[in-house]
This record gives sequence, C-alpha cells and structure tokens, in this order.
Amino acid sequence: MLENLLLDLISRHIKRKVDLKSEFTRQKTLYDENISSQKNYLKAESNYKSSLAHYNGLRKKLQMMNLNPSLVEQGNISTTINLYAAIEGYVTKVNVSSGSYVSPSDNILEIVDTDHIHLELLVFEKDILKIKKDQIINFKIPEASDEIFQAKVHLVGTTIDEVNRTVKVHGHVDDDDTNFIVGMFIESDIIVTTSKKFALPKNAISEIEGDYFALALTNKKDNDYYFKKIKLTIGKQTEEYIEILNIESIKEIQLLINGTYMLLNDGDSGGHNH
Repeated sequence: MLENLLLDLISRHIKRKVDLKSEFTRQKTLYDENISSQKNYLKAESNYKSSLAHYNGLRKKLQMMNLNPSLVEQGNISTTINLYAAIEGYVTKVNVSSGSYVSPSDNILEIVDTDHIHLELLVFEKDILKIKKDQIINFKIPEASDEIFQAKVHLVGTTIDEVNRTVKVHGHVDDDDTNFIVGMFIESDIIVTTSKKFALPKNAISEIEGDYFALALTNKKDNDYYFKKIKLTIGKQTEEYIEILNIESIKEIQLLINGTYMLLNDGDSGGHNH
C-alpha cells in the first residue's frame, strides 16, 4: 500500500502536475492574448487545480506517516515507516506479529505512561452528588504499605454502572516520586467537607456504661505515674479519632494515649500507677 502510494506520487502526479501546470500557463497566455477560447483556458485551469489538490493530499498522507515528501520526490523511496507514539512509557502489550496485516482500527500495542499516575475510583450512586472537582483524595495501597498518599478529583463520571450502581471518579496523584504500578488496588477517602475540631485518638478514650473517659497525668514519682479519670463529651467520630466537645476540661494537661481501657477497668476510680 505504501509502495503503491509512493509510486503513484512520483510517477504520475508529480509529472502530471508539472504537465498540467505548463498547459494551464500556456492556455492562460493564449487566453490573455485572445488567441484561445475561454473554454479551453477554464478546462486547463480546472485540470491543474484538481491535480494540485490530489498532489497536496498525497503529500499530507506521507507527512502523517512521518515521511519527507521532498525526499520522496527526489526518488528516495522507503518500503518501511516508523510509528511514533503520542506519549512516552513502557510497552505492556503487543497485539500483532511481524508481517501481519493491520487495519487503521486495529490496536497494535499498548503503552503505559508511568510518569503521571491516575486513580480510577468507584463511588456509590448515593454519594456521587457530594463529589466535586479538586476535592482531596486520601488513599493507601493496603497490599503494599500503610502510608497515606494524596490525590485530587479531576473528573466525575456522568454514567452509572447498572449492575453495581457506581460512578467512576478520575483522580490525579500529587506524588510523582513513588513508584506506583498500574493496576494496583487502593482504598481511598474523598474529603467532601472540612472543619477544624479538637479530637483525641480512640485509644486514649474508653467507654464505660455509656460514658466516655480519658486519663490525665496528675503526678509522677520515680517510675510511678498517677492519673485521674476525666469524663468527656464526645462529638463526631472517624476511624481513628473522636471529637471532644468539652475541651476546657483537658486543656494544658497530659493525657494517656495508650492503655486507657485497661487502667479504667481495674476497678479503681481514684489514682492509678503505670
């Protein structure tokens, strides 16, 4: 196909374009001098412009195949062409073998660009109206690390999966230094609203008969630590933290972060040592 195109361009259209241009120039001169009829002049003009359009079209086809039309016109005919990808990356799939025929609609190979990793999230239908562009995405790769990474919502899908009733959300990852691998499964949270609240880790709070308590350090002697029980009024909760509403009761004091439940269930409501 390529060889026929090149031969067609060289042997026929270049020569024909030159011949028709000469004939057009000759007929124009004769017409201007009232020697030839207008009909002959217009016919020569039409033939020349039609050939020129076909010639320019063939040049564009060669340029699309990364071939230099000027070199082809000089007789430098190539039986092979180089294919250039639109992106840089790694070849992950090759769908054809050497010598096989491919059509314009065939996928020859697959290239993955790892310089800029994207996230593809599935959000349930009931939550999709809360998702907006540029919202923060906190995600982790549970099979590889407990580290939390960040991304931003870039695009919210417009169709719903009829089976799972989910919508695809596309995110852009902020961290370009981590070697993420295409196809990794992630767990993510999309931050739809933010507000600053005072909170404590869940390990620092213990629930006793419907009330919530923390232990505050009151004294330290040698290796003995003494604590007092402080009742808390709690608010919202996340997986790791609990909002504290009566923050005045625990300001500027030291609280026990781990082991609260064990000490509070020793049965001693006064001081404890640890």
